Amino acid sequence: MKMRRLMLATTLILSLAASALAGGGLMDGRADFKAVDAEEEGYWYSRYNLGNLVMRSGLGLRFKPPKAAVMAMMKAVDANPNDGDSPAVRQGIVLLRAVYKSGDPHYTGKLDPKDFGTQHWDPAGFEKVVTASASGWTIMKEAEWAKQFHVDEHFGTPSSDFGAQWRFVGMIMNASAKVQAGYAASRLMNEEGLVLSSDGSVDWLGQWVMLESFSNLSAYLGGETLPHSSSNRYYDPGAAKAFGEAADRLYSALTHRQPQGPRELSQAVQALTWYIAARPQKDSAKGRLRSIALQLSNAGGDSAVQRAYRLRGLIEAWRVSKDDFFRRVALRSYAKLLDDYNFAHGMFRHDNSHSIDDVAAIMGAINASRIFLKNDIEQTKVEQFFTNFYESAVNRSGLQQSAPPLAVAKGEFEQHEPALYYAYPDLPKPPMAGGRYGIAPVFASRIVWDAAKNRFRVADDRFDSAGAMHASNEFIWFHNDEVNGFPVVR
Repeated sequence: MKMRRLMLATTLILSLAASALAGGGLMDGRADFKAVDAEEEGYWYSRYNLGNLVMRSGLGLRFKPPKAAVMAMMKAVDANPNDGDSPAVRQGIVLLRAVYKSGDPHYTGKLDPKDFGTQHWDPAGFEKVVTASASGWTIMKEAEWAKQFHVDEHFGTPSSDFGAQWRFVGMIMNASAKVQAGYAASRLMNEEGLVLSSDGSVDWLGQWVMLESFSNLSAYLGGETLPHSSSNRYYDPGAAKAFGEAADRLYSALTHRQPQGPRELSQAVQALTWYIAARPQKDSAKGRLRSIALQLSNAGGDSAVQRAYRLRGLIEAWRVSKDDFFRRVALRSYAKLLDDYNFAHGMFRHDNSHSIDDVAAIMGAINASRIFLKNDIEQTKVEQFFTNFYESAVNRSGLQQSAPPLAVAKGEFEQHEPALYYAYPDLPKPPMAGGRYGIAPVFASRIVWDAAKNRFRVADDRFDSAGAMHASNEFIWFHNDEVNGFPVVR
């Protein structure tokens, strides 16, 4: 009898150990979920969120490009219209001149994947305010995906007989980013150079995000080639000059701004990195970045997201300044973030709730650590950390609220990877995600810890434009070898 009890106890211990190892150490996680799965899912979740916001939802002020401009974009991506692979304008598509702050992502009618008009959201659920944060992160996301759709090896060149639709989408993303940045610079920027919200208020965090987006546009629109491509279909020196000047005006307006707290201090450092990369002639910017980074190194706050923002900004400060002090402080910040994490539960010990912006910052900080601190931290552990928190906070929580079927929102040439790359198996298809007609495949706004179920759950299913686009940027930057969210400062 004692032997039987001992065998049962041993079996239970082994079972618990196996459970704890699943999902990068996550209890009840998937044993087969690895860092590469999180990287690839992040790519697709980023794409789902952006496409649904800026081409389907209607969440903002709308615009319709002239037919001649659309035809020119099609011609630019398809050198041979008779090769059986030609782009097309999707039925019901809605492009946005400016993005609203938030909205309800539930569908209002039966979904037809081929008709974007059936995927519009209810305007009654829109928070009709245009903020610098929502604008800046969306412009950044459109610009980054425009770059991704320009990777020759993945999406082909104009002479290829595949990928024309997605090269065309890249043109649309680039055009939308330019329209939205132009709207911000001409309609929202005041005489001082700040980008006001449409209600007249100042979103200080958003000022730095807008500086980042203006700088990004200026850099790649003015470049002769793009990474991983033999050309640059987006080359527009006039627009590059205009957005560079907008970045300069905003930078000057922020000269006397004292960022408040780890979040704004970190975002300021990140934005200045993009600005310095795009405008190397602005000698004062490096000194400004160093000054703000020193303040960030001493900034208080012990929550996971405060530590994550501090870590993300300090890594950028080290990359730009080459000052080893920032690397050492970043390593201490990483150690504190890691020490406070419970791998079995997939949560930080002192944080039972996260906004989508929190998740963006935490994943961004862990990702930056595994890329740039890899010689100073245990690689196996940081990969486990990356995988574990992603599976817990993004997948098992339901933060990504739905995922389209394999054949939807993808080219045929993109449908041959493992199923786990496209979506977590437990995610519902959009029509079954909730409500009468379903929920778009986008991020929710907030998750909270459910002690009864030992997992996070969605506490607010609304779509927060700034947070969702921030996360979408950090998630595509998991693949920094293709689209680099850590600009090189020379």
